[in-house]
Amino acid sequence: MKKIAILGIIFLVLFVFLSPVQAEKKKQGEKYEQWLKEEIKLLVTPEEEAAFKKLANDEEKDKFIELFWAKRDPSPGTPVNEFRDEWYKRLDFVNKNYSKGSVSKGWHSDMGRVYMIFGPPYKIQAAQGGPKPESSGGSQIEAPPEMWTYQPMPALGLTSNFTITFRNYQYGYDLDQQTPQPIHRAMEIFPKVVMFSPDLKEIPMYNYTLDENSAEGKMIKDFITTGQEAKQLTLEWAPIFTRAMGGSTYVSLLVQLDPQSIDRKKLKEMTFFGRLKGEGEEVQDFIKTVRVEQEKADKLVLVFGFPARPGKSVLYLGAEDKDKENHTLIKSDLDVQNFWNDELNTSSLILSSEVVSKPREDAKAEFSPYVTSDYKATPRWGNAFKPSEFLSVLFHIYNAKTQDGEVDLAIDYFIISQEVGYKLNPQTIKTKIEENKTVAGGTEIPLSPLKPGKYTFKIKVTDKVANKTIEKTAAFVVE
Repeated sequence: MKKIAILGIIFLVLFVFLSPVQAEKKKQGEKYEQWLKEEIKLLVTPEEEAAFKKLANDEEKDKFIELFWAKRDPSPGTPVNEFRDEWYKRLDFVNKNYSKGSVSKGWHSDMGRVYMIFGPPYKIQAAQGGPKPESSGGSQIEAPPEMWTYQPMPALGLTSNFTITFRNYQYGYDLDQQTPQPIHRAMEIFPKVVMFSPDLKEIPMYNYTLDENSAEGKMIKDFITTGQEAKQLTLEWAPIFTRAMGGSTYVSLLVQLDPQSIDRKKLKEMTFFGRLKGEGEEVQDFIKTVRVEQEKADKLVLVFGFPARPGKSVLYLGAEDKDKENHTLIKSDLDVQNFWNDELNTSSLILSSEVVSKPREDAKAEFSPYVTSDYKATPRWGNAFKPSEFLSVLFHIYNAKTQDGEVDLAIDYFIISQEVGYKLNPQTIKTKIEENKTVAGGTEIPLSPLKPGKYTFKIKVTDKVANKTIEKTAAFVVE
């Protein structure tokens, strides 16, 4: 009996010590189950769900979740994931507002699913009057419908205003049985459309973040408060705009630095930092350390960039040398171009005399408008060239319409000066592409026929499918 009692005590002690661990494991398991089945069920692809279920431990699952959201980050390179924040905001809303009067609750209901995918409608025609059936059934009288109207969502294939109708059939408001197929299709492709970086394999290191308590963060904060500029470093800059992901524009700044009396070794590596303030409350902070791209005569050329929201902004830009001994603070207006409004558009024109075929060696390399998987162009400050050089013009075309999955583009090239105008050989692009994909364009010409002077290079892109035209220009000089 004494032996049995001792064993019982040992078992009791083990039970006391093991139960909290088991309880924690159960709690963790429920957390992952909740995440998969309730929080992201409308987002996760079948492949991702299958992969998640095979993971062996919590560490792997936590990494999977982090990578899951990183793939759906519209502004990679920043610590804030606007899509994730908006998703949970919508989830909280639908679970509070669409969980009554229906068999399906929250996001499981048709209204909840529509709200999660399309967001809040800009116009609601609410059902009014008429008898409403009980949620448990019984009355067969149909209540008035409720209609939600949305503005166009081209990424989902909805190119004009659309209305989604809900009818109270018997167990609460459900999608109208006559809902147009394009809306069903949009809901079906939504999980893949919002996966902005589907090929992402590793969790990004967000090196754009400006710590407000750092020396650079304090400098920018004081600069915004006082408006006092500092110009220990003499620099000029010009913006280059390209389309980023998820509604963002990538802003690259081409910078020319005049070392003057400063030791060039201290300027081989520069840190740029600052804040971009939009018209509303939106703020974009950044910090980036870059190396000199090119040394010409007594000047240095560098390139850095960051993703930003389109629209008129104020740029507070700081720069400091490698040893943090010299710095510059300048303020400027910056109108960030919008490439996500479904209108035919192109990136800024890249002009260079040195373009080589060179696949990107490092898949994790920072984005640069001068580097693609096909070529690498050397930045040229001021677009100044010699008559003996060839001029390469590179750009990307956005929002070209397709017919039978194929774009049909005509590109005309012009060189214009005060004295003369030249029309160059045109280019035709007719090829199959996926919806909303970028189309690359470009040409190369010898500069030897041109006399020294100032010129404008103009491109005219015509989308024959949409019958739309866009023109872009860039100034250059033949020395």
